Amino acid sequence: MRLEGRLGALAERNYRLFFSSTTISALGDGVSQIALVFAVLDISNSPASIGIVLAARQAAAAIVTLAAGVFADRLPRHLVLVAASVVQGVVQAIAGTLLLTGHATVLSLALLAVAYGVADGFVLPASQGLIPAVVSSVRLQQANALLGLSRSALGFVAPAIGGVLVTVGSPGSAILLDAATFGIAAVLLARVSIDARADQVAPEPFFRELREGWNAFRRQTWIWTTIVFFGIGNFAGAALFVLGPVVAKRYLGGAWTWSVLVSMFGAGAIVGGLLAMRWRPERPLLASCVAAIPYGSQPLAMGLHLPWEALAAVAFVTGIGLSIHLALWFTTFQRLVPPEHLSRVSSYDALGSFVLIPVGSALAGPVASWVGIYPTLVGSGLISLACIFIVIAQPSVREIRGDELEPALA
Repeated sequence: MRLEGRLGALAERNYRLFFSSTTISALGDGVSQIALVFAVLDISNSPASIGIVLAARQAAAAIVTLAAGVFADRLPRHLVLVAASVVQGVVQAIAGTLLLTGHATVLSLALLAVAYGVADGFVLPASQGLIPAVVSSVRLQQANALLGLSRSALGFVAPAIGGVLVTVGSPGSAILLDAATFGIAAVLLARVSIDARADQVAPEPFFRELREGWNAFRRQTWIWTTIVFFGIGNFAGAALFVLGPVVAKRYLGGAWTWSVLVSMFGAGAIVGGLLAMRWRPERPLLASCVAAIPYGSQPLAMGLHLPWEALAAVAFVTGIGLSIHLALWFTTFQRLVPPEHLSRVSSYDALGSFVLIPVGSALAGPVASWVGIYPTLVGSGLISLACIFIVIAQPSVREIRGDELEPALA
């Protein structure tokens, strides 16, 4: 019992398998995050090309996310994630091979990004529905914080590995490593064992289930009243991930500097994850949204020509805030949404939050060509910050209290 108390949520077998698979795939994601943008830059040296590839992935994920929510509520969610991991692993294996053999083009990487994005569209709805089924209710916030903490730790280490692989090796080798992590993740997820009654609902006509998900989403006032502004903020913030690598390559020393900035974000997220494991704010949703404020400061800081040391500090603080934000947000979400609707409501949440990101990614390059890279980044940061403050001002955000979510945690 003493050991189980120390392990917390990791003492539960199903959660341990899910946690391990997520951690391993996060390693590959962090490596490929650096590799993909610099692979595109090596081919075309164009910010617009980066935007096209990233937008292709993001748009494909957004298009399938509502259908993904229906199927994730209808099928065993861990098997949905197995299928997604297999597809993503195959896509990354093909992309890495094309890059290593010199046959990759922006078009081929964009087409592969579409296939990757289709699979990725299933990940968030299935995961949000699965987490409460693989861990006991009293450990739910800890489970979310641990997932964020592991991703954050690898968000610190993996980009550095990616930067080394890109600098001394090639983007293709880094992307092949990502492919291998997806294979391992699929094997671990396949070993999750959940009672079908806890994980499945009786199938109904597709559009009826979609409508039920919409009705459940609409009843959660705090979700839909904030989604519009989170969506606009994410649209504006997409410019950082398109233009940041360009600034790093041209003015800050290249892939290694960008990987340092991403790693510092990961280091901050580790600290935030540790804080989120034990912090029980009186108003968890309000605290979650306040913690997201530094998110808009990253593009603003880069747009103001701050030195890389200052950018690293901003990234560190942003990592702390975003890790706390996500742990509290997902815990609130999982407690207030009925289990049988979790994946479908999550898909509407994801669609509203992320549907404009591909547009932001695609527009970042052309807008930067028109007004300049630095003014585009400043505008991106200001819009993101404005949206976060509007969300904080929503009455529904302030009304939710922690003692109403889980009295047993008091």
